[in-house]
Amino acid sequence: MRTIGRVAMAFIAIAVVLIVRPAHAAWYETSEIKALYEKAKAEGKVVVWGPQRNEVDWIPQAFNSMFPGIEVEWVGDNETLTRAITEARAGRHQVDVFWNSITGLVNFVNRDLVAPMDWATFGAPKENIIFDGRAAFTTSIAWAFAYNSERVKKEDLPTRWDQLLEPKYKDQIVTSLFLMPRLMGSLSLAWGWDKAEAFARDLIAKQNVMLTRSPREPIVNSGERLYSLGEVDFLVRIWQKSGLKLGYVVPEPIIVGQFTASVMAKAPHPNAARLLAGFMVSSEGKAARKALTSAEDYSITGTSDLAKRINSGKAQVVNDNPDKSDEREKAIQRMGPIVAGQK
Repeated sequence: MRTIGRVAMAFIAIAVVLIVRPAHAAWYETSEIKALYEKAKAEGKVVVWGPQRNEVDWIPQAFNSMFPGIEVEWVGDNETLTRAITEARAGRHQVDVFWNSITGLVNFVNRDLVAPMDWATFGAPKENIIFDGRAAFTTSIAWAFAYNSERVKKEDLPTRWDQLLEPKYKDQIVTSLFLMPRLMGSLSLAWGWDKAEAFARDLIAKQNVMLTRSPREPIVNSGERLYSLGEVDFLVRIWQKSGLKLGYVVPEPIIVGQFTASVMAKAPHPNAARLLAGFMVSSEGKAARKALTSAEDYSITGTSDLAKRINSGKAQVVNDNPDKSDEREKAIQRMGPIVAGQK
């Protein structure tokens, strides 16, 4: 998407929320936030890191449409978590705000690298504030099963993950070497380790799933493989908007990944860090991100059909929450070598 289009979409998304929100709920008009904004402008800059480019590159336009005059630098890469921990050990502190999943965030929490803040000031409900105020929910992902929308019939789509062992899926699935362990590790929380491990091994050995480090969407779009296992739902929506012949379903158990914003304990720009992190968890920040990246909020404050399904109590769901973060992380690490064929 062209930059000018993204700026306009961010402005529109925020403007709509500003119009419909009542005056008493306007956190951005309080004297506390106005004072914080002035301090943030004096710092002049804020640095945010996240796991992928397209998950953080929208922030400068969206943030500056509400709070101009603060330069936003971003880094989006799968190695940012490890890099931030390494640099903190060496006494280097160049990151202000870290955006990651709960599973990733727990590595920072356990090392006291993130600081508590008053998220309620930015309109965050208490249900969306975790780790004693050291993080708050921004948006969510659901693990999806993508397919070639021109060549696959709806009746051939699974409603449960374990249906992928049916003969019709043999030789037809591609998956990411990075993403598959994360999906399989999360499934182990619902199924138990033995079933999840057997499922992963059977997919590779019996179903001949193609493992790749390359993008899967061209492979499915071309029909070389008709399905992609373990995609992130909002990324498929982005591919659809770009014109690719792709669709997706969210089988059960629904695996939810919850993403959070945190302020680094030794942020070099502490006031700008608080303002940006608070913006990201606010309704305005969520609206801007949805407009620019198609990402949704599946927490208790989510309003989409999938959010309602997840929170209905009728679907089998593996929610991302702090109580399960250590268990999930260990399962993912344990599953990695299995998927890669090293165990």
